[in-house]
Amino acid sequence: MNAIKVTIHQTGDGTCSLSGKDGDGLTVTFDDGTVSEQHLSWKSFRQLVAMKTAKNGTKSPPKPVATAIVQPSVSVPPNSTVK
Repeated sequence: MNAIKVTIHQTGDGTCSLSGKDGDGLTVTFDDGTVSEQHLSWKSFRQLVAMKTAKNGTKSPPKPVATAIVQPSVSVPPNSTVK
């Protein structure tokens, strides 16, 4: 798992900068600069962390799909003539 660096400045009530709703949450700064001393609800904080971990490659890349090439078999008896 890749690390996400975040600073928690305080917890408490405020207006979430993502949802615009008032409620309990925390004021944070992410070191990547996406959020700087912004209040986030707990739900928005969890969603943002989940999005960042997915973006940072914690999910494995999709496996290549195997395809089969089927050659039609044609049997022609030896010494036959095609008409």
